[in-house]
Amino acid sequence: MKTSMKTAAAVLAASLLAGCASTGMTPSSVADLRIDRDRGLAAVNAFRAENGLKPLTVDERLMAAAAAQSEAMARRDKMDHAVDGALPGRVERVGYRWGTTAENIARGYKTYDEAMVGWIHSPGHRKNLLNPNVTQIGFAGAQVPGNPRPYWAQVLASPSKYPAKPSAEKPLRWGPELRFP
Repeated sequence: MKTSMKTAAAVLAASLLAGCASTGMTPSSVADLRIDRDRGLAAVNAFRAENGLKPLTVDERLMAAAAAQSEAMARRDKMDHAVDGALPGRVERVGYRWGTTAENIARGYKTYDEAMVGWIHSPGHRKNLLNPNVTQIGFAGAQVPGNPRPYWAQVLASPSKYPAKPSAEKPLRWGPELRFP
């Protein structure tokens, strides 16, 4: 009797684990979509040059932030700027001290190039791409195998001009700006 209970428990545990794997609950179930870095950056910089702006450079921390965002959206099958937290916190989480930051996200475009065309033709996304205050970029795409919707993210930023100040004080107000006493 004890052996059959152990066998039943083992079968139940195995079926529960198999259920997790089949529902996309494991982090490894999200596939990063390949984007040729030089080509992706060239597309952004060509668009900026057409509009009289300086080129951006790739920053590895912003690449990590974009990858985390596209993977979080793909994992949850939800296009949302806050799916993994607010943008400033996500950028800081990868070690980037920002002065300006913006983000473009997209869903359903088959390639990064198609997402770029969509962003260029969307007023809000276009504004981010043409922001004269940003100097660096990261971009990524992710998709859950079997789901027809790829997710794309661009994180645009410029580093803070001010050194980090350790502060134990809490801000008085959250909003477009933080105020410390």
